[in-house]
Formats: sequence, C-alpha cells, structure tokens
Amino acid sequence: MNLFSIDRPKTLTRLFLDYFETAQHERKIFFSKDEKGSYSGNGMGDLVTAVFDLCERFAEFGLKKNDKVAIISENRFEWVICDFACMFSGLISVPVYPSLAPAQIKHILKESESKICFVSGTSLLEKVISLKSNLPDLKEMIVFNPNNNSGLKEHTFYFGDLVRQGIPRKYELIVKPLAAMSEAVSEDDIVTIIYTSGTTGIPKGVMLTHRNLYTNIEACTNVLSIDETDTFLSFLPYSHSYERAAGYYLAFFSRARIFYAQSIETVGAQMPEVKPTMMITVPRLLDRIYNRLLKNAEDMESGLKKNLFVNAINMAREQKVKKHSLRWKIADKLVYSKIRAKTGGEIRFLVSGGGALNIRIGKFFEYIGLTTLEGYGLTETSPVISVNPPAKNKFGTVGPPLKGVNVKLSEENEILVSGELIMKGYYKDEKSTNEMIINGWLYTGDIGEIDSDGYIKITDRKKSLFKTSGGKYVAPAPLEDLISTMPFVESVMVCGNGRMYVTALIVPQRNDLLIYAAKNNLSFNTYDDLFTNERLIEQIQKDIDLLQKDISQYEKVRRVTLLKEPFTIEGGELTPTLKVKRKFVEEKYADVIEKMYLNI
Repeated sequence: MNLFSIDRPKTLTRLFLDYFETAQHERKIFFSKDEKGSYSGNGMGDLVTAVFDLCERFAEFGLKKNDKVAIISENRFEWVICDFACMFSGLISVPVYPSLAPAQIKHILKESESKICFVSGTSLLEKVISLKSNLPDLKEMIVFNPNNNSGLKEHTFYFGDLVRQGIPRKYELIVKPLAAMSEAVSEDDIVTIIYTSGTTGIPKGVMLTHRNLYTNIEACTNVLSIDETDTFLSFLPYSHSYERAAGYYLAFFSRARIFYAQSIETVGAQMPEVKPTMMITVPRLLDRIYNRLLKNAEDMESGLKKNLFVNAINMAREQKVKKHSLRWKIADKLVYSKIRAKTGGEIRFLVSGGGALNIRIGKFFEYIGLTTLEGYGLTETSPVISVNPPAKNKFGTVGPPLKGVNVKLSEENEILVSGELIMKGYYKDEKSTNEMIINGWLYTGDIGEIDSDGYIKITDRKKSLFKTSGGKYVAPAPLEDLISTMPFVESVMVCGNGRMYVTALIVPQRNDLLIYAAKNNLSFNTYDDLFTNERLIEQIQKDIDLLQKDISQYEKVRRVTLLKEPFTIEGGELTPTLKVKRKFVEEKYADVIEKMYLNI
C-alpha cells in the first residue's frame, strides 16, 4: 500500500498514523546490534507507545508549540522516538552531531534556544552539563543509554525512566490522542532546524517544514521502488538531512527494515550479516572499497587464483569486454559474485550523494553488479533535488529533477531550484535567506549543465572554483577525483587560489603508502621518513602527471605535500558526509601550502 496515495494533509504525523493503521504492529522494523553481537528489533507497536509516552513527558515539562528539542546522538531507535514525539507535540527538533567540538555544540544549542537536550551517553551528557552555564534556555537533559540512577544531577533523566518501552498498552487509548495532536499540526509547521555542516563559514540553521519533507519523500518514492521486502543498513548520521530523509523517512514510510551500523568502520563486517538490499552512501566509502579491491589484487600471491582475480578487476576497470558476454559471465561466477557476497549478496542498488561520484568508480561497480545511482541535493532543498532512475542510470550525471522540482541554469550556469522542497529559510538569518532565495528560486551555489534528456551534471561548486594568478579558473573537484584513484590516497585537497600554479595536500593510507614505496624501490628507516623522502615525492608527482596527461597545463597539479595527520570529522577537516572543509584545511595548513610556492 502506497501511503502517499491517500488524500491527507501533507504532514509526517498523518503519514505516521496512516502507516500504523495498516501495519503489522509486531513486525520488527528497527534493528540494533548489542555488545554480544546479536540484533534486536522494535516494531511499529513499540514505536507508537513510546512516542505517546514521550509526548506526555513533554507536556509535563511544560513545553509549548515551536519550542526546540536538541538530539545529540548516533542513529538509534530512541532517536526515532524523539523525532516523532516532537512532531506530534508541535516541537522543533534540532539534531546535533555527537562529534562536534564543545564550542560548536554550544553555538547550536544557544542560537536555537533548545529547552531539552537528548544525548546518547554519559560522556556527551557531561559535555553538555559543562556548557549549561552558557545555555540559559536549556532546562532538562536526558540520556539514552541505561545506567545506574545514582549520580544524575538535577534536571537530568534517563530515557528509560520517561518512556515505558516493552509494556503492552491498548492502542486505541494511544492512537486517538495522537490523532487529535496530529490535527493541530500544519503542513507549514517547522519539523526541524538542521545546522548545515558546510565546507565553509559558520553553520546556519535550515528550517524544514512538514510540507518540505513530505513532498520530497513522496517524489523519491516515484523514482526508487522500495517496499517491505527491502532492508537498509544505516551508517550516515540522522543529524544530516541526506540520511534522515533517504535512509530514515523514505525507508520507514516505504515499510522497509532499517538496521543500524555500529559505526562507519563496521559497515563492511555488518553487510554480510544484515544483507541490505539498499544503502544510502557517500562517494568516499565507494572510493575506499574500490581502492581496497585494487590493493587486494596486488597483494595476492602469484598463481592461478591471483591471475583470475587481477584479470577480472582489470576487466571491470577497463570495460573493454562486453557485460554479459561469456568472458564476463566467467569473471562474474569466479570473482564478481564473491565481491557481491561480501556486501550480503542482496544489493539492488546503492544511492550515492553528499558529493561527486567518480564516474570511473560508478561504472566499475555497475560492471561487477553493484548498481550505484548518483543523486543530488542540499539541506536547503529537503534535501533531494534529483536522482538517477534505476531503469536509466547515466553516469557522470545526478539524474533528472524529481517530480514537482523545477530546475534551471542562471547566466553563470549556477543551478537554480524551485518547488515545495525549498526550505522555509535560515533560522534567525533573514539576510542569508534573502541572498539564497530570490523570486522563489534557490541559488544552489553549484555550477552545472542540463543535457537533452533533462539530466543534471554538476561541474563544480561556485565557491570552490578558484582563479590562479594568471587569471585562469580551476575546478578542483575533477583533479581531486583523479588523484584519489591512486591506491595510497586516503584524502586529497587541491589548492591554488591566487597562486601561480595548482598544488595538492594528500593524506596517505599508512599501509598502502608503505607498499607503494617498496614497489618503487625506495629505501627508508621509519614510516615518518617517507614524508621528507624527495624520491617518493618525485615518484608521486610522476604518477600524478600521467593521470593529468589530458588536462590543460594551467590546471595541472605541479606540487604535492604528504600530511601525517588524517582528515577527520572530529578534527574539523571533514563534514559528517566526509567532504573536505576547504577553508578549515587551508587555514590549518597555511604554512605547509605556502612552502609549495617557495624556491621555484
């Protein structure tokens, strides 16, 4: 049953109740892995009773319509309970990344005037308590993880003491009050304020309404055929609009099951256990898998098995052998099917967003039987603007606009968007809102093209383009895509604004860099010695030059520096969707960058 076919108000609360009315209440939907390695699940019956309980607690706390409630937690069932309880109570959720520094958490909680803060564990609780003297609006703090009640301070609670999970109740005593609360919810009420984790500037609070999210989810269901037979493995944070809309709302309202990854590092181990049919992912994870397969091919001991594997991987890279030919079928039986088995063997397709997918990598995965659909969106557009349909997947594009989404190009080829997906505005920032939305069109800041089939191609970020001192504009993303295909590259950022030429900062993967150095017969005593090894840098530059043979002279990366410290979310170099924060990295490594322009 398609919930969106019902003529109802465009609110997520009404959608939730429609789902409940037609659901098998005991069917498990949300799954988490415990410390013993077992998965436990919760169904719609568990969810509706917990939501009702929390709504009552919100009323007891004296919260009123449009009050803000912060959630600082990894993805889990309690996150979902809080989210829907806020919707029914007319409250506005404010998701916060657990990895943020205290100063960033303070900024979000203070500006949003959050009155209650949910946290996943006691370490985060202590972090918020340490900030409380600077948060005059914050009244209550609630921790998800069960613990001994001793030691809790005033106005601090355990979630399990507020919500009676697992206790049977008569649903009619719950649904009627929730239905009455839903009647008071308007399509234009704000569901959430999501603070952007953009690559530049101070985060801004994006206000998204029921109408924004409802219409965006409905439009996605028209492209992606999802139902109760599907299983999602969720590892990107709900604090980000991409996973929240596609990996949570879309999956949930399509009746799919959702398994929570323990972390991004456990995804590879959990895929064979969960056997997902779909995953919402980001290009960087696909880059890692691709490079790992190449490395595995190199590391295998000589023999028939290695020859088969290497030949199959090279076939997928070069794609000179037609798919479904006899030779491909042999490679599929002996190699590709085994790679798919490591993902659980049930993947129908992966949806990639949050950054540009390298076209070579997208085609590689398609060839081995792991179809990857690239999409595009912004937090400000609730968030999906376009996605490639499974029946007509065009690599190098982000697909055609969703139904109800209007897209056009400005005179500068900036992508402009209009429709019901456009945010209500930035919280407490009318100036920035008016700069981004003009005459109903949202200026995305992305430069692009639209082909004859209406498919959108992103060529670069408007703000990422830089001009060399010679007056030439350079798009860093294509250069970074090229360099990231080198087997030892973990992260890369291209520089050159106002400079004579283009340079790059490279974060290597330790083991892969050691292998690369050994294969090039470079002598060294310790790993740290590699970072000052001139012969290694020269060899890396030679290999980059080969990759750049078809690139204009003024665009070519002419110098590189290896960085010892990785780019991380916690360190501030990466956004939660693993994109490099250019401004932050440029400031942090200003001296390092400067050295690449000296002694020419």
